[in-house]
Amino acid sequence: MVPSPRPSPDTDTEAPLAAPGAPGDIGGAPGVPGDIDGAPGVPGDIGSAPSAPGDIGSAPGAPGDIGGAPRGKRRRRALIAALVVVAVVAAAVAALLVLGPPALRRHIVAEARARGVALDPGAIDVRLGAVRLRGARFSLLGVRGLSGTVARATIALRGLSPAGITADGVELTLVGVDALEGLPAWVAQHGPRASALPLTTGRVRLGLRDRDGGPEVLALADASLLRRAAGSVQGAAAPPPGAPRPEVGVLKQARVLVAGKEVARTDIAWSIGAASISLGFGGEDVPSAPLRAELRPLPSPTASIELAPTPLSAVGALLGVDVGASTMVVSGTVELRLAAGADRTALSEAPLEGPIALTVKGFTLPHPRELDGLLFGDTTTVKADAHIAGDRRRVALSGVEVAAGALKLKGTGTIQRDGADASIGMDLSGSIPCSLLAGSAAMTHLTGPVGLLARDLVSRTLAGSVAVQVRVDARASRLTAARVTPSAILRCKLRL
Repeated sequence: MVPSPRPSPDTDTEAPLAAPGAPGDIGGAPGVPGDIDGAPGVPGDIGSAPSAPGDIGSAPGAPGDIGGAPRGKRRRRALIAALVVVAVVAAAVAALLVLGPPALRRHIVAEARARGVALDPGAIDVRLGAVRLRGARFSLLGVRGLSGTVARATIALRGLSPAGITADGVELTLVGVDALEGLPAWVAQHGPRASALPLTTGRVRLGLRDRDGGPEVLALADASLLRRAAGSVQGAAAPPPGAPRPEVGVLKQARVLVAGKEVARTDIAWSIGAASISLGFGGEDVPSAPLRAELRPLPSPTASIELAPTPLSAVGALLGVDVGASTMVVSGTVELRLAAGADRTALSEAPLEGPIALTVKGFTLPHPRELDGLLFGDTTTVKADAHIAGDRRRVALSGVEVAAGALKLKGTGTIQRDGADASIGMDLSGSIPCSLLAGSAAMTHLTGPVGLLARDLVSRTLAGSVAVQVRVDARASRLTAARVTPSAILRCKLRL
């Protein structure tokens, strides 16, 4: 075959073996609208050379491209990110499986210890992104007398680090008050890191025993624990500059059991700071609770209990005491410290002492109406010095002072704990000037100017006093049935 001569640039040539294409043809001659792989620059071509706006599959950077490079890059990045997440989760699960039970147990123990908790994890189950513990036991580093168990706990993981804990069936046991002494120091050292880990709990129980192996004195059962941010509590004092924020929370609807007997169901708020522990009974936060207690371990352990002015019926319901349909309002304070010579190293068995002050509005001592002029007003105050024995079963009251109007009585008393109840006994005595006693009686039976004249007359003619003695016997569970036994010895004489 003889080769065809090379065409000259100036010579017209025919399109080889291609008939002119109809619109829409594929692979047709150049320049036909709608062609694919057609000649360059025809609007609407697909696969053409540098394109006009709206081309599909055109070169990078053409406005309106679909499937162009920018979107392709975004898709690739999303795919890579998804693959990284899957790889991290898979690596975490693989690491947990490769570590095996002994190494995994050591890792969990180390993470807990870094947060101030000595942990025995119990049985361990590994799940995708979580570890589950069953039958775990724990205590707080440096805190004597506190230990606990957890029936079930699920630890959510972020990689190999804990991201949150959900626990159920948590039981805490406090022996004496040694644990309360060590908690503030624990919070100061470990609180910030421990509180950074989200915690959700259900069915919490807290039990207090006088001594190791002794019977349970107080228990808070079937509560749910809710941790709160310190700044969200209204009325709470701000911590000193540089001091860690206190641990704050509330035990919701805790059953209060005394010596195994349920006496109330209420909210119990708590706040643990670097220098003190505060409890609030009957409120969701300590400042608003009607009954508040604060323990300050250093430099020498002291405690204060404050009852805000509260209807006696509400106090009775809170403490499980029968007060009947009372309209009285009570308030008071108790300040406790180590008794002189007490051993600070054995705080749970050390005797305590301190003053007590109580105000009852709407109550006066039972008395005959002839004494109305002396027992004026509706408020009775009680003051005493308390001495609490090391076994916490007996409270001796000395320097008791009871004041109601012009009547002032002094004496001693005792409170003896008997399981969930307690017996109260007081012997009080005082004296009333005969002139005041006779004047009160005169005003009771005589009214108007005659009564005033009689009162002035007897006040000038009578001397001496009346010795008054009062014996009080009561049970804490039935204060409305208290027995008050008064007696009097007349020592009056006429002034000559």
